[in-house]
Amino acid sequence: KKLTGLLLGFRISKSAQTSNWEAPTLTEKQIQYAATDAWVCLEIFRRLRALR
Repeated sequence: KKLTGLLLGFRISKSAQTSNWEAPTLTEKQIQYAATDAWVCLEIFRRLRALR
């Protein structure tokens, strides 16, 4: 959470993180969280790699 703020300049809400991910159908909020979380991980990796 803090790393995202430091490197990307924003924070992502973690409220969907504790929702029911075993439900047969994910909510729009869960889908959006999963996509954002994946993008943030990739972006942090790219920025840290660029610092080498």
